[in-house]
Amino acid sequence: MNYLVDTHVLLWSFLDPDQLSANIVQLLVNESNAVYYSPINLWEIAIKYGLKKLNLQGITPEEFYEKVDNSFYTCKEMSNADIIASYRLPRYHKDPFDRFLAWEAIRNGFTLMSVDETMQLYQKEGLKIVY
Repeated sequence: MNYLVDTHVLLWSFLDPDQLSANIVQLLVNESNAVYYSPINLWEIAIKYGLKKLNLQGITPEEFYEKVDNSFYTCKEMSNADIIASYRLPRYHKDPFDRFLAWEAIRNGFTLMSVDETMQLYQKEGLKIVY
């Protein structure tokens, strides 16, 4: 199965794995699953780090990316078709990063791994989600 992680799941899997639910941990370690992150995750991390709203426990965003790049995660490249059509997704969520991750998962048939309960609102738009 193909999974796309939200930024919390990506961060916690490296910096604070005890925050992840047992269900998500089980999915992450199952080698039959393909687990993806999005460039949107990295952009969100860089912006929030630059605004001093994110503590990466003594490492820089570049060092965090190095960990991600050398892990089991695969980058889900963004497509222009996904970007240009993203206006179609209702604004149930105020965070543009989360909205795009939901859209990217919907458009590509991925299941989103999230800790954000607001994302449930996108299930009526076709989002498959696990917590």
